[in-house]
Amino acid sequence: MTRRILTIIIIFMMLFGGLALPVNADDPDGGDENEENYSEFLVDGYSTLTLFEPIEENSTFDATWEVRLIISDQVGSDLLPNIEYGLRAQIDINLGNSDGWINRTEIESFADIFYQARNWTNAESAGCCAFDYTPMITANGSTIYIQEPNVGSIEDENLTWGWIESANLVGSTDSRTTRLLDLPRVGALIEEIPIRVILPSGWEYRYSAMREIITGEPGNFTVDRAASGAATNIRITIAENQAPNALGQRKTGGSMIPLSSVTTYFGECEDGGLDANEQWWTVSNNGTVVLTEFNETLNFIPGNHGFIGGQVASVVMHCKDWFNSISTWYDNIVIDSVFPTWEASINFESPNGEITTLDPDLDVFEVPSDSYISFSISADDPNSQSSTDIVLTSNKTEGYRHQANNHLEFNDRFSQSGDVNGMHLNFTERHLSREKTTWSIHLDVSDNAGNTHSRDWIILVLDGNGPTIVPDLFIDDVIISSENVVRNGDSVLFNFTPSYDDLDAIIDTSWTITVDDIILVENADWSEIELFTIGPLATGTHDIILEAWDSSGNKGGLAFQLKSFPNFGVNISVETSSYAGKLIDGEIVVFMATLQNHGADPASGRICVGGVCGAYIGIPGATPDSPGYFSAEINTKIDGTQPLEVSFEWSSESADDEGTIILEPGYLIEPAWQGPLQVVIGVFAILAGIVYFANRLWGADSLRP
Repeated sequence: MTRRILTIIIIFMMLFGGLALPVNADDPDGGDENEENYSEFLVDGYSTLTLFEPIEENSTFDATWEVRLIISDQVGSDLLPNIEYGLRAQIDINLGNSDGWINRTEIESFADIFYQARNWTNAESAGCCAFDYTPMITANGSTIYIQEPNVGSIEDENLTWGWIESANLVGSTDSRTTRLLDLPRVGALIEEIPIRVILPSGWEYRYSAMREIITGEPGNFTVDRAASGAATNIRITIAENQAPNALGQRKTGGSMIPLSSVTTYFGECEDGGLDANEQWWTVSNNGTVVLTEFNETLNFIPGNHGFIGGQVASVVMHCKDWFNSISTWYDNIVIDSVFPTWEASINFESPNGEITTLDPDLDVFEVPSDSYISFSISADDPNSQSSTDIVLTSNKTEGYRHQANNHLEFNDRFSQSGDVNGMHLNFTERHLSREKTTWSIHLDVSDNAGNTHSRDWIILVLDGNGPTIVPDLFIDDVIISSENVVRNGDSVLFNFTPSYDDLDAIIDTSWTITVDDIILVENADWSEIELFTIGPLATGTHDIILEAWDSSGNKGGLAFQLKSFPNFGVNISVETSSYAGKLIDGEIVVFMATLQNHGADPASGRICVGGVCGAYIGIPGATPDSPGYFSAEINTKIDGTQPLEVSFEWSSESADDEGTIILEPGYLIEPAWQGPLQVVIGVFAILAGIVYFANRLWGADSLRP
């Protein structure tokens, strides 16, 4: 009674996950450690498939299959329900009385079920194999011996069960020459152990998409089916052995090879995926082997092995596979001992256009920065009609290379490198002294055989650039910008700290500053001009010229115009004031004026005459180039004879200001009647004048009747 209660409690705990029992590899709830080490700790054993010859087209052949499988009885079996409980619990629950104990009778019942399940003739369904798409078969079934589970509690640990099985198989072939061997991978327990495949003598492994799970030798290899993550057959192609394909190639030389420099060969023994071929090289001189090298590559200098110019070197690559089949590749090549000849013409053009010829025999070429160097190199091979190869390389840029056959001609500019001072450095670093840049030039002139003349030059780039002038301009500690412009009366601080010379320390430079053709400082030290103030500046455009020299006399310059804008506000002055018409009561007169606004703000205004004002006009603001010119007028009829005051009144919203300018304090106005009286008086005066002059000319009696 107590045992039955204990069994019920155990089953209840298993159903609700309270009891940790080992599970099979397909159980998604199993522990990580069990899943990771399933094959290593829960299943063990081996399987061997041996194929016998002959394997011929459209025929049958013999094979044997042997299996030994050892399984932890905590692993469940798909022959009984409740696979997740493990075999011991399965037997107790399904074949026993669920008392937590398995006895001999229960074990024998399980053995009967197992023997019935392993009664097979189709080797593919049994977990072995198929050949040329057809399952291998056994006519008499398999011979099997089961290692039964131990009698005892279902909680007993570290116990195993398993079986040993063997069978004679028959395989069928079709008309193909490359055979297909399929090993099933459907998740069966028997697939958790590796299967070893032994091929007939002279047969080899060729290919499989699952190559990574196959190890061993071409005729005797092992497939770890448990390592395959795909639930599909593992297909392997096999065939009768063929000698490896020897593929060699010479990397250097052309129709000949050089006598005194290295010639390199490399090769590959192309064979099945499991074959590790033995590879070696031999070099012979007139039938005598002078060098043997076991390697994938061969490097040799013919002159070191007794060859002389004009002789033929016989180079052979050998490949031997696992079956001791040998294939070879060979190259019979003539040895050339004569080097090519070459000559060079090199000159440079300095930045000022002067052309200078350089001596190719010199090791170092000194050229000013930013010079263009021209190379013209010709070469010839006196020992053959083949072309010569001219290659010129440099560390000037990555991958720098110029190449041509027989004649190479090009030019390039050589400047200081990025290791000199520049904007990429902070202020402190760009003010330091730097070394002149050197560039290396390497020339190779090679003939078809690989005989090579080499020449190296150094290009020393001299100091050819003046200082780079980079000023920051400030007004009241705020940098000048479109929102912070220079205005009338401002002083401008020039901060030259961002400036630099490519090679010299900044303290070794001298400076001259000119404003509007007036030299403010000349040949000044860095300490004098690093922070330099100009001003105050009047409204207008100012010509700024900045000049600097390094210790080599190279000059850097920067010239620009600096605009000083008018101050804010409205400042109007009168240029001209006039009128057109007669200043007589009742007459229509046009009063006009030309004015200037010297302030930066715009405004509006009008002319007023004796309290009568004209229409408003726009008043432009002044610019750095000129005041804001404008004119105004009013057409008015004079009413009365009181003196007339003419003025101009204005207002500005942006300046928040207004004002009045007196153009004329008081024009005098004539009465309307004063005009005719003046005419009568004028006529009388004329007549009187005539009488006076007649009397003086002819006498007093001349006017009598």
